[in-house]
Amino acid sequence: MAFTAIEPAFGLTPAERRKIAAVGPPDVLVRTSYPSLLDSAGFVDVVAEDVTAAYRSTLAAWLGETQRRSGAVVAVVGSEEFEGRQQRRINALAAVDAGVLQRWLYVARRRRGRGI
Repeated sequence: MAFTAIEPAFGLTPAERRKIAAVGPPDVLVRTSYPSLLDSAGFVDVVAEDVTAAYRSTLAAWLGETQRRSGAVVAVVGSEEFEGRQQRRINALAAVDAGVLQRWLYVARRRRGRGI
């Protein structure tokens, strides 16, 4: 299995994690680490790769291109929704630049003998 996850940086305080919840995607906070979740679900050989730089590039491009096409986007979603989305992207980009929001690629193999 392989998937990416946007998550808070390791070692943040509870207050810092709450701030990340406000700028990250929905459900950005999990109670434990993804490697721990994978282990409890029966996955082994977990490999994690930091892909935050690519995530940052995507966020910046998304912000810029959406701004460039703001007239068309506002016509579809309205100005209030447009401004809110852009502000969330700006906040997420700032969190990435501050090193507190990251994106990881996880690859793992299902432990033998466990079905699904």
